[in-house]
Amino acid sequence: MSEIGPDEAGDDLTAAFADAGLYDPDAADAPARLALLSYLASLGISLAEISQADEEGRILSFAAFRQLRSGGRLTFVEAAAAAGVEIDLARRTWRAAGFPEPRRHERRFGDGDLEIFALVGALRALVGEAQALQIVRTMGESTARIAEAEVGFLRSNVEAPLAAQQQWADVARAYVEIAARLLPQVTAAIDTLHRHHLEAVGRRYSDTGSRPSAANVVELAVGFADLSGYTDLAQRLAPSDLGAMLADFETVTGDVIAEAGAHVVKRIGDAVMFVASAPGVACALALDLVDAVSARGLPRLRIGLAFGEVIVRHGDFYGGTVNLAARLVASADAGVVLTHEILARRLARHTDLYVFHPVGHQELAGFDAPVATYQLLRASR
Repeated sequence: MSEIGPDEAGDDLTAAFADAGLYDPDAADAPARLALLSYLASLGISLAEISQADEEGRILSFAAFRQLRSGGRLTFVEAAAAAGVEIDLARRTWRAAGFPEPRRHERRFGDGDLEIFALVGALRALVGEAQALQIVRTMGESTARIAEAEVGFLRSNVEAPLAAQQQWADVARAYVEIAARLLPQVTAAIDTLHRHHLEAVGRRYSDTGSRPSAANVVELAVGFADLSGYTDLAQRLAPSDLGAMLADFETVTGDVIAEAGAHVVKRIGDAVMFVASAPGVACALALDLVDAVSARGLPRLRIGLAFGEVIVRHGDFYGGTVNLAARLVASADAGVVLTHEILARRLARHTDLYVFHPVGHQELAGFDAPVATYQLLRASR
C-alpha cells in the first residue's frame, strides 16, 4: 500500500489539519501523519471526528469501527420502542450483554440491536426474565472473548509491522478493508460453528443418557490440565517467547481434546478445563495430553481427573466433581494424571488399557475426609 504524499493532500486540507492541531509539518513523522489524515478525510470523516478519535487514541482504527456501526440510526430509547420492549428491560439487556448504557442522544442502534431486544422479549415470555438475561450475558461474554482475540490478533499481526515503519495510513486502510471484507465472513463462520456446537452438545447429553432436570445435572468426566513450572517460566521468558509457548500449548491441547470428542470448557493462562461424556474417553484423553505436550517440547503437564455428577449452567460446569478435579491437579506432580476411586472402580476391568496406582489418601482443600487418590498410567503391553 502506498502513502498519500503532501502534494496529494492539497494545501487547503493540509492547512486545515495543521489548524486543527492534527498535523505538524516539522514533526519527524509528518509525511506518514499527513497520509493518514488525508486517507481518513477521503472517507468523508470530518475534522471534528478525526480530532476526537485522535484525542481518544484510536485514530488508526476509528474508520473501521465507524464502518462497523454505519447502519445505526436510532437512539437507545428509540431502538427499545421500535423493538416493542420497555426501556428498563432494554437497559438490563444491554448491561447483561456487557455494555454500559449509551449516551442519551447517541444514534448508533440499528436492525441488529432491535433483534436482540426482541429476542429478550420473546425469551422472557418463554422462560422468564432472569433466564432470558442470563442467556444474553453468556452470549455477551462469549462474543467479547472472540472480539478480544480478533483485536489482539490484528494489533499484533497487522498494526505492529506497519506501525514499525510509520505506515499509519496503511494501518487504517487495512482495518477498513478487514471490517468490510472479512467481518461478514467471520460472522457467517460464527453462525455455522454455533450450529455445529449445538449438535455436538446435544449429542453429549444423549451419550450420557441424562434426564433433564431443573438444575441440569449430568454425569461427566471433568479434567484440569496445566503446565508445571509455569509461574517460574512466566517470570523468566520474554513476553514474545511466553506467548509463543502458550499458543503452542493451546494448539496441542485443543487438537487432542477435539480429536477425542471431548469439549474445552475454558482456558486460564497455562491451564485448560475439559469435559468428556465417558470415563474411558477421559482417561485415554488425559494420557494422550501428557504425551502430546511432552512430545511438543513443552513443560510437562499435570492433570486432575474426576467423574461424577456435574451441574451444567450457562456454559460452565459446577459441583463437587469439578472441585475435586481442580484439587487433584493442584496435588499432582509434573507428568502425572491424578484421579480418584470412582474412576478406578469404573474402569477396573480394563486392565489391558489402564493401571490405577494407589497414591494414598490425601487431604484436599474443601473436602471433609481424606480422598483416596490414584495415578493413572497406561497398561504395559
